[in-house]
Amino acid sequence: MPARAFDPAALERHRQFLGDLIDELENDILPSLRDGALRKAPAFGTAPGATAEYADFHATTWRNLQYLRATLHGLRARLQSAIDNDGTIDPDTATEILRLTDGDDLYT
Repeated sequence: MPARAFDPAALERHRQFLGDLIDELENDILPSLRDGALRKAPAFGTAPGATAEYADFHATTWRNLQYLRATLHGLRARLQSAIDNDGTIDPDTATEILRLTDGDDLYT
């Protein structure tokens, strides 16, 4: 098995990929929910509860997209930190990586 080596170019490619996802999210998707056609509920006529269901769906979608946006920004910042530090990580992160590679589950 080949030895692992720090590859800042690979991290930069992934950081750029995340940046492209952030741009698409912030420039295309979020504006359509905030200002575009998806901002207003469709005319549901007399369908009972449909307006409330759409409002709940819209709020949940907006919240999830904001969580995704924050996650993408966080990942991108951590990649930049790894690039800037030549792959050196802090002891807490190293311990967490070792715990995960030993088969421990994050959610137990």
